[in-house]
Amino acid sequence: MWKSFLRERLSWILFVLLWLSVIDALLLLEYDIKVSSTSFWYLNLLTLCMLILFLLWRGVKERRFIKRLSLMLQNDAYDLQEMHSYVRTKADEDMLSLLQRIDRVYRRQTHALHVQQREQEEYITTWVHEIKTPLTAMKLLINARRTELYKWPWLKDIEDEWMKIDGLVDQNLYAARLRHLEKDYQVQAVSLSELVFPNVAYFSKWCIEKRLHIDEKNLDTLVHTDPKWMQFVVRQVLSNAIKYSPLEGKLSFFSEETPKYVKLFIVDQGEGIPPQDLPRVFEKGFTGNVGRKSKGATGLGLYFSKKITDALGHRIEVHSLLHEGTTVILTFYKPNSFDNLSKM
Repeated sequence: MWKSFLRERLSWILFVLLWLSVIDALLLLEYDIKVSSTSFWYLNLLTLCMLILFLLWRGVKERRFIKRLSLMLQNDAYDLQEMHSYVRTKADEDMLSLLQRIDRVYRRQTHALHVQQREQEEYITTWVHEIKTPLTAMKLLINARRTELYKWPWLKDIEDEWMKIDGLVDQNLYAARLRHLEKDYQVQAVSLSELVFPNVAYFSKWCIEKRLHIDEKNLDTLVHTDPKWMQFVVRQVLSNAIKYSPLEGKLSFFSEETPKYVKLFIVDQGEGIPPQDLPRVFEKGFTGNVGRKSKGATGLGLYFSKKITDALGHRIEVHSLLHEGTTVILTFYKPNSFDNLSKM
């Protein structure tokens, strides 16, 4: 702070030093003025001491004002009216008036933005619930004609498109709710099978068409999480695993448990992810080289998965070797003693 203060007051310092130099020159060059060397140096020392004391006084005063202003601006509930007691000059008053005007504009624009976001979220939520009705009706019609697929082979294509639409609608719904996840979750003990098997059943048609072999092991392990949000995460991971798996490939689900955490491994034998793309798989909208080949890739599934797992206190990792497959690891940390006591 002092460096910036002295730099801003450099013109003052230079003016005083220049004026002192002029006086010294007059005393030394004017023969009619007889000044002893002691008085000469005393005058210079006294002037410099007064300059230093003046700068210290101004610096402490301004530092107090700036510190108070910084503390207020760090608090969302600040009130600039409190700063009037620190105003001493017309420049301070003008600066405070400018800050108050900027603050009013900022608060007005922030409020308008929050209202707009809330209206948009309400619209998306309403739209998703409304579109779910015809989607459910379509699914019932498809299931009712499932035994007659030999008559209408195009019904399979319709069901494929239905699954894509249903997945995108769910993705939009969870995206709208994500900002308020802390108000919309309930942690409970669930088995890993409750997170995996409903999603395997959801994608059973795609698994059958690709003749994928499902291998599962140790999925009875209990974890503490919100089943609704984590089922959505597993669905995003499983959707990618099935999409990029080869015909007659294998999907593996297994767990690993330690005293501190439980890990769920989801392994596929797909194309894998290039090394240069791996650090960016959780970026919003990033599809990578493999995703660009698929017209349906949005680059949002893993982005939402990362957001949700972080918010729930879990962890998601992606490991992959090109042309060998991808492994996604979901880590669920076990509650510690403090967490157990806080629930009592």
